[in-house]
Amino acid sequence: MPAMRYRLGLDLGSSSIGWCMVRLNHSNQPCAIIRMGVRIFPDGRNPKDGSSLAVTRRMARQARRRRDRLLKRKTQLLTALVRLGFFPKDAGERKALAQLDPYVLRRKGLYEPLSPAEFARALFHINQRRGFKSNRKTDAKDKERSLMKKAINELRERLRQEDCKTVGEWLARRHEQGLSVRARLRGRTAKDKAYDFYIDRSLIEQEFDTLWEIQQGFNPDIFTDQARDELRDILLFQRPLKPVKPGRCTLIPEDERAPLALPSTQRFRIYQELNNLRLINPDMSERPLSLDERDKLADLLEKGNLTFGKIRRTLNLDSTTGFNLEDEKRDRLKGNATSLVLRKAACFGEAWDRFDPAWQDAIVEKLLNEPSESVLMHWLTENTEINSEQAETLANISLPEGYGMLGRQALARILPELRKAVVTYDKAVTNAGFDSHSALSHFQQTGEIMDRLPYYGEPLQRHVGFGTGEPDDPPEKRFGRIANPTVHIGLNELRKVINGLIEKYGHPSEIIVEVARELKLSRRRKQEIEKEQAARQKRNKALVKEACEILGYEPNHIDGAKLRELSQKMQLWTELNPRDVVERRCPYTGEQISINKLLSPEVEIEHILPFSMTLDNSLNNKTVCLRRANREKGNRTPFDAFGKQAVEGYDYDGMLQRARHMPRAKAWRFGPDAMQRWLRDEQDFLARALNDTAYLSRIAHEYLTLVCPQVRVIPGRMTAMLRGKFGLSTLLGDSPTKNRNDHRHHAIDAAVIAVTDQGLLQRFAKASANAREKQLDRLVENMPLPWPAYQEQVQRAVNTIRVSHRPDHGYQGALHEATAWGLRKDGKAVRHETPEGGGSRKARIKSADAMIPISSTGDPERHGKDVDGKPRAYKAYLGGSNYCIEIITNEKGKWQGEVVTTYEAYQIIRKYGEDKGWKRLRNPKQSQSGKPLVMRLMNGDMISMVNNDTRCLMRVCQIKRSKSIIFAPHNEANVDARNRDKTDPFSYISKTPGSLQKSRARYVTVSPIGNMKVYR
Repeated sequence: MPAMRYRLGLDLGSSSIGWCMVRLNHSNQPCAIIRMGVRIFPDGRNPKDGSSLAVTRRMARQARRRRDRLLKRKTQLLTALVRLGFFPKDAGERKALAQLDPYVLRRKGLYEPLSPAEFARALFHINQRRGFKSNRKTDAKDKERSLMKKAINELRERLRQEDCKTVGEWLARRHEQGLSVRARLRGRTAKDKAYDFYIDRSLIEQEFDTLWEIQQGFNPDIFTDQARDELRDILLFQRPLKPVKPGRCTLIPEDERAPLALPSTQRFRIYQELNNLRLINPDMSERPLSLDERDKLADLLEKGNLTFGKIRRTLNLDSTTGFNLEDEKRDRLKGNATSLVLRKAACFGEAWDRFDPAWQDAIVEKLLNEPSESVLMHWLTENTEINSEQAETLANISLPEGYGMLGRQALARILPELRKAVVTYDKAVTNAGFDSHSALSHFQQTGEIMDRLPYYGEPLQRHVGFGTGEPDDPPEKRFGRIANPTVHIGLNELRKVINGLIEKYGHPSEIIVEVARELKLSRRRKQEIEKEQAARQKRNKALVKEACEILGYEPNHIDGAKLRELSQKMQLWTELNPRDVVERRCPYTGEQISINKLLSPEVEIEHILPFSMTLDNSLNNKTVCLRRANREKGNRTPFDAFGKQAVEGYDYDGMLQRARHMPRAKAWRFGPDAMQRWLRDEQDFLARALNDTAYLSRIAHEYLTLVCPQVRVIPGRMTAMLRGKFGLSTLLGDSPTKNRNDHRHHAIDAAVIAVTDQGLLQRFAKASANAREKQLDRLVENMPLPWPAYQEQVQRAVNTIRVSHRPDHGYQGALHEATAWGLRKDGKAVRHETPEGGGSRKARIKSADAMIPISSTGDPERHGKDVDGKPRAYKAYLGGSNYCIEIITNEKGKWQGEVVTTYEAYQIIRKYGEDKGWKRLRNPKQSQSGKPLVMRLMNGDMISMVNNDTRCLMRVCQIKRSKSIIFAPHNEANVDARNRDKTDPFSYISKTPGSLQKSRARYVTVSPIGNMKVYR
């Protein structure tokens, strides 16, 4: 039996994958919906600020390790001091030494002999706060560390002025005067912040050496060189920083990416930008720079940034000449940031420009990689003929951070090609000998299709960081991974979905993917966009309010479509001339458009480049104009309508002048070559509409071609519009817009994506042209469905979707909350809180029954012992999350719940070891208490139960310590926010183990492709 031919549509989001299988007929055209589904998973980021969850975990882990190392060092020092004869062996005697004032001893030891025990007491105190160890590679980037270094330098000067031999002597004087001996950061604002003083590790090193030398003179028998070396090593040992390994070069994967600070990387960026720069003439035509013009600007950029105004003056251009890289947010080209710093007189001065490029790169490599300031200064003075003051300045400068996409070898081959001629990056790459083999799919290269998708890091090596290469390591560690956690998780989940579909239905004949915009953006860019959107929404709200006041409307009583039209009209009207409301004129006739005229039927929204030719419905392709001008223009570009030949009442040159007041992304569309520029290198507008060339889209394309030769990644501009035209927006509710509160909307988008091919877009463009020709008020006329039963089949498939949620079965997590509570004798716990605005502290008292008690491990006698003879707990923490709830049957056959906290899960792993402990936690037949297990539920797990006389599929959202379990239907999205929203009809479903039994609950699993397995 031949394999079924089908096309797979994928909607790839930051925390979701919607998919739709469409059967292909003998003509390779889509003809029927086979199946649809949705996979939901966490994106690995904090929902509040978008930061990686790994960062939070890493910071907590670093704090734990810092403390562990301090305790280990204290233990090592204590053991060595006892063994070498400085501290007494008896713990009681050592404890009595704690009464000695260490500051007095640290000063006394500089002038008088100390007993071995007194010296040990002083040294143990020094070890408690052994000072800040500078690392020049990180200090320059850290504002707080720069404050520390400033305070350290000031402290050194004070030691010299006050004639103190060591920092210990200086601290002893402060202690004697009742002044603080701890470094405190004062001030609230960036200007005011400063440390009173700060101690450097080298000051501690100097104090130890001085004390030892003096005491060795008094008592050489115990203060031996061997003892000094051992104690000094314990006191001053510092773990070397683990270097951050750069990613792979995208052209030569074996090579590491080059730092952005390298002069060669800076020049690569400069020449790439200059070669991409286009001059825009008053008639909106454009041209690249000539070689002479380009080289002139490149020389200036070596010395600093270059404003577009200065570029015009340098090249003797008219003030009306624009540039494609110039807009409201960007008024300059960035120069060579590294050379700009290193050329300063305090660094290398004019000598920097006399160094050849290879030597400049070598110097910057040394500046970036040498951790020791003294070693770097010595190297600079020996190799570059600068003085010690310049070397010290260079050791503390800040250079551009991060890495580019290319390695040193690729840069060495491509940069000369960029300099040789005014060519774009892709042509320079080809000229440098990098052929297009890397752009070929796996099938094109090998003629083979893989049975399954492997871990993405194996085939996509040029996109991931370096792995260990060890066969025994897990795939992520062995092959490396993409640093972005959202992309990493998304590609792994994509693999599960694709492999699940292949296993059940065979390989797809075609795959069409749409990658969500948020997946393609960096965290910083996302934040910038969110900020811009918030500002735009605020501005649009004010504009709509103004329009409604003129029209006499109540904004809350206007339907959504009319509100959107008003908002767009006002926004487009503002863009006609943002600076001068009087000069807001019809782009075509030049007649003034007042706000009253704007809101009348006399003015319409129109597409500058015809929608039927571009399928571009963005605001950048829209403007407002007089109704009669819109009719005259018809389904043509502004140039075709008014520029090719004179039209009475219309002045094309005047149009171009008016267009110059508009945003640059809109203005060029009025030019004579607008359609050619819009198409760029594509053969036609359909090719552009069917191809997304963003970086992440290329990765998704490259990955999926391992199992399917025919893969297209589409931009997604058309999906929302086609969904509405096909009548799919109302499938999940009555609203004409997409219902984002139902996860199944991802599958509906996938159903649109699956049919978005050249034939469909041609029909859509034709329907748009027909509507324009008949002067209809709608965008398209009689848009045909992909096939007659398409809408009904989508509805049926949506109704059968079981949304697959990735469950959280790991035991890792916060063991408890961060704040400690003091334990009282009455079994209560107390915590004192200071109000935010200040004032007296208030005590909060809670029962300690559900808290995690902590006893002292270092000194068992410190807080006494309990009735069992064990160290008494002296503090407690509120528990963190719950790992699971185990539903068991009691003697009467009734269901009961036993909650296992994350802390308890950790204890089981710790007691039995990783393998045995994990098997015990996941034992499907036995609970932790040994009672018969009905089911074990964790967050994200699914159950089937009867609710309101209907068997429903539910997802576990929360497990409470009270043994109640919070559920939501499998398809419901944004549940936490909606449950808190009193206006939203949605609310969680809360069940106890007993009520679950009455609801005839069954534990189920839903595979990544939505196959359900029921457990009895």
